[in-house]
Amino acid sequence: MTKSLLKVGLVLVAVMCLAPFASADGRKPGSLLIYPCFDSDTGAGTVISVTNVDQVVSVTAHFIYIDASDWREFNRFEPLTPRDVFTVKASTHVAGAKKGFLYVVALNASGTPDNLNVLIGDEIVADSLGNYLYALDAIAFLHYGGVNNDGVCSFDNVEYEAVRDKMYISSFLGQGNERGFMPIESTLILVALVGSSDYETRLRFAAYNNNEQEFSTAHRFRCWDAVSLEDVDALFRHDFLITTNYDDRNTGLPATTGWAEIDGREAVDVIGNEPKVIDPPFVGAIAQMLEGNGFSAGHLLHESPESNPTNGLLEH
Repeated sequence: MTKSLLKVGLVLVAVMCLAPFASADGRKPGSLLIYPCFDSDTGAGTVISVTNVDQVVSVTAHFIYIDASDWREFNRFEPLTPRDVFTVKASTHVAGAKKGFLYVVALNASGTPDNLNVLIGDEIVADSLGNYLYALDAIAFLHYGGVNNDGVCSFDNVEYEAVRDKMYISSFLGQGNERGFMPIESTLILVALVGSSDYETRLRFAAYNNNEQEFSTAHRFRCWDAVSLEDVDALFRHDFLITTNYDDRNTGLPATTGWAEIDGREAVDVIGNEPKVIDPPFVGAIAQMLEGNGFSAGHLLHESPESNPTNGLLEH
């Protein structure tokens, strides 16, 4: 074998060794899908879709809805034959008006989670008037074949792929109404993956204006949260950003802009029975709204390439 062929062979071996740790990043089929939010109120409503893209394999999709008011779960099981899709309104699927997040776990014929990386999904979110406002991809996680039979989905690169270490808001418009336009409001949606609703997840933000000037703040939540950016901190407001050393070039936008990096600092058991979790894993999304017109756009938070060193957990 020539040196060049040997080098190519070594590169291919390295790629094959690293392949199981590639992020599913919400766009590749996986065995577990996280939907950042749902609202089963008959007026609001969320349309949820899950699709089996495989041509041969059948799976059972285990829907687990988590209600943010009391952290209780509601379960549904839906069979998906090869090339099948299931689309449903949350208000039809869940008993009572609930709001929070959900996840879907692919189960094999024995009813247990398995490396059935065949599921993709998305959701469409509506307001109290029934106007559909924005869509979000489900966040897909690969299953690597490890099974511990403990009733918990572990994001540890053995059972499921690990959560990414940091999340990014790629851009945001300065919040508020400072230039005569309709008020701008962005809602940050957060899902904690710390295994218990007793934990309060504490995040730190490094936020930047459009001229690389950095500011910092923090936010804490339990299990799930949907919070406006300006309620996280006033530094996200337009009237604050224009007092900083910002780039004032004409962009045609109604407000100045920025971006932010979000990192888990710690998760603390508010009941006091569990040890502190350092660098708690989480996922999320963001939705932009012009007041009076509803949300105009929504997307998942972007992810850092590094895995979170703390294993995320969800029950199944």
